[in-house]
Amino acid sequence: MLLPAHLAHISVQQDWQHSAPYPPLGFNPFSEGALGNGDTYGLYWPIGREASEPIVVETWHDEWRLQPNFSSLAAFLRAHAAAGDAEDEDEEGYVALPTLADDPASPRAAFLAARESIARQNPAAAIALLEAALALLPEYTDALALLHGQYVRAGRTDEAVRVAIQAIISPPSFGGPPLKALQWLRTQPVPQTERDPIWRACGQLSLNFGGSKENADYPVLLAAIDTYLEQGNYRCASTLMQTYAELMSAETVSFQERYGFDPATFIARQLAVSAALPQGSRDPARLWSNGLA
Repeated sequence: MLLPAHLAHISVQQDWQHSAPYPPLGFNPFSEGALGNGDTYGLYWPIGREASEPIVVETWHDEWRLQPNFSSLAAFLRAHAAAGDAEDEDEEGYVALPTLADDPASPRAAFLAARESIARQNPAAAIALLEAALALLPEYTDALALLHGQYVRAGRTDEAVRVAIQAIISPPSFGGPPLKALQWLRTQPVPQTERDPIWRACGQLSLNFGGSKENADYPVLLAAIDTYLEQGNYRCASTLMQTYAELMSAETVSFQERYGFDPATFIARQLAVSAALPQGSRDPARLWSNGLA
């Protein structure tokens, strides 16, 4: 993973280890901007973009969410400096969510602007904003779900299928669940030559989790992970593995035991699979050795 410019301006937790599925693999916290409520900012390398500089996300730990507020560390540092100069004492130290004027590539700002464009009946602008956000953060579940709806309305069926699948495999830490995308995907005829395991098995998925002793979605998701690995599609496999880990970690311990889920073992497997990603491993232990893992 490529370390960002201006790294000397933040206090990164260099001994960070992923002991639980949340925050997800690819996240590394730093202390600047933290308000003392348990949430923090951190660097995050999107899946498949490990050779690019990270974005900066904010944790919402009560909701097990990450908000992709800043497109780069440089953009965060500008906002952090502005927070320190705030005239209002109540606002001093609070790093505000950027607008697109502040950070034109902010995934979160683009998502919010896209919702406003949809409300103003401007779907073309919304699509452009969402596509830009997803170019930077392909696993941005909320943006994927919103873009899917716009593609469907525009009659762009092939793109809607692709985005629906990506939304389904993307982690709940970035939004979801994309129930409408799943329901729509079920209505689409699956080509006989289709290789994607999620599209082929979407009729077996509900995306409803928690509150039951059994859930047939989990074996389907595990089988899809195995298929992606067999196909050499390590980006989709890594994405769905993160999703599976987050979903399973929200279940009870007894549920996890019934399904043979051990967080430490699964995270170790995630790290091993990530080593096959085209742009490199997501192992934080390798991050600080030479600046490029």
